[in-house]
Amino acid sequence: MSADLQADRPRGRKPRGQGASRRGEILAAAKRLFLEEGYEHATMRRIAAAVGVSGAALYVYFPDKEAILHAIAEETFSDLLATLEASQRADLPLLERFRAGLLAYVAFGRARPDEYRLTFLSKMMSPPSPGRACADIEAADRSFAILERGVAEMMEAGLFERRPTVLVAEALWACLHGVTAVLLDHGEHLESDPDSLAGAVIDAALRGFARAS
Repeated sequence: MSADLQADRPRGRKPRGQGASRRGEILAAAKRLFLEEGYEHATMRRIAAAVGVSGAALYVYFPDKEAILHAIAEETFSDLLATLEASQRADLPLLERFRAGLLAYVAFGRARPDEYRLTFLSKMMSPPSPGRACADIEAADRSFAILERGVAEMMEAGLFERRPTVLVAEALWACLHGVTAVLLDHGEHLESDPDSLAGAVIDAALRGFARAS
């Protein structure tokens, strides 16, 4: 039997009740293949072989690889939401709490580079775009809502100029995403300390939206 056929043979059925474990194995294998081979070249057959199941068994869990990418994004946003919620300490002054949330976003991306790249960096996804893969994810909406609510609170407290909250929130996210992407994929070109650079970008953005005294 050829090596390819041997690689495609299933390793055995999971015992009843271990479907969640198999699903996790599928996501882990797909994540690795998406990153190593590119989304476009990582076929469902290759994913099934990496897990050790038949193609038919894989389709029991996911109808296609876009659904797998969507599941990866769901898990990533769920973890991001938990990180952002944990950063919002009630005992901190408003500005410190708001800044802590921005720093937490960058720290999350740096700590979870594979998931961040698959979820947010479009050059790896052709097709589909990350926008399609991340559509209709409640945790994504709730994560952005934390940022937009913080912007509104900053305006109410007179710390930010009055502007559309969604505009300011999206502009801040653009700054956060930009510095996170640079730190992940271009860090070797930087002389600055990563934490100092992230803090400087965030402070510059905060000053840009601050209400003039």
